[in-house]
Amino acid sequence: MIRATPLVRRVAVLAALMGLLSGFSGPRGGIGGTGAARGGIGGTGITAIGVIQRFGSIYVNGAEYLLSTKTRYWVDGRRENVDALHRGQSVFVDAFAQGGRRTARDVRVQHALVGLVQTIAANGQRLRILGQTVDVSARALARLEQSEHARPTIGMELAVSAASPVAGRWTATRVHALPRPRGQATRFLMRGTLRMAGRHAIALGNRLFLWTGAQAPKDLVGRYVVAQGYYRFGHPAVSTLRPATGLKDAHARIFIAGYTRHAHGAWRFDGQTLITHGHPRQNTGHGPFFLTVRREGPDRFVVLRTVPNIHVMTFGLHVGGKLTGGSSRPLVTRPSVTRPAVTRPQITRPTVTRPQTTPILSSPSLTLSLPSLLP
Repeated sequence: MIRATPLVRRVAVLAALMGLLSGFSGPRGGIGGTGAARGGIGGTGITAIGVIQRFGSIYVNGAEYLLSTKTRYWVDGRRENVDALHRGQSVFVDAFAQGGRRTARDVRVQHALVGLVQTIAANGQRLRILGQTVDVSARALARLEQSEHARPTIGMELAVSAASPVAGRWTATRVHALPRPRGQATRFLMRGTLRMAGRHAIALGNRLFLWTGAQAPKDLVGRYVVAQGYYRFGHPAVSTLRPATGLKDAHARIFIAGYTRHAHGAWRFDGQTLITHGHPRQNTGHGPFFLTVRREGPDRFVVLRTVPNIHVMTFGLHVGGKLTGGSSRPLVTRPSVTRPAVTRPQITRPTVTRPQTTPILSSPSLTLSLPSLLP
């Protein structure tokens, strides 16, 4: 039996402290293989997938997410700063809740399409990019004209934030013109489900692309991916494929605004199956949904609440004095402003009397005498 001498007790306490510290210093792998710390399933982490509706800090799906000095920003996988954020962009927000407030750790801008405009119809509100039909709202088109001072033209390179109701069709909330430096190849980007991967070609969504990568990415077949590459002689050729940031990278609490699809008796969002538990098995209506989802495992996502046919740019916000989407945020009433009445003085014009004048030829006191010209 070992006696609990002061030395033994100090050694035991030191060993316990070292074991505790080793638990904090271990690797923190992220869900989905992104390397980002997620806080574990069931923690206070929050994920929002939707559109930037307002600023100050940013509003996504009707909720405010504060931007701190530690918030990181990404655009299509590249590090950027806060100036890269714009209204209408599709974003993936990694946040945490504390004291009733939500603070963003990462804000990832995720364009659906980046490419050259092939055709234009409906006065610029229907475009064709990378073989995809893009419906642009009047407001999104007005924002393009305001920021770029131009309307879409054939051959213009656009970055499109959009959601896809059906394969091959996208509904855009923002389009942004990109500069095209001389002497550099024009790049493109497209998101979608990888259907097939061959040695020299891949099928992404409803489109077939030339594949120029070193190895066919067959392990990504069936997953939602991001394809990037360059135009070669006017045709897009994919050079890189990577898994898209999505539900596999999300926290336990997830808020989604977008389109869902029905396949094999279940809902799917960006290629991931959702468990409905008594909710409608098929989509009702043609508009996007708002979904509250709870993550219960690596591939188990349970839908807790659904709101069909929403407007993604105004859902949960105050619009026209009304609160859209059933949010519980308080209504702010702005005080009415009464303009002061201005009394204008009445100006009376003076009466002007003109003097009477007599024509000079009719004056009796003036006699003209002309000499006679006759002999």
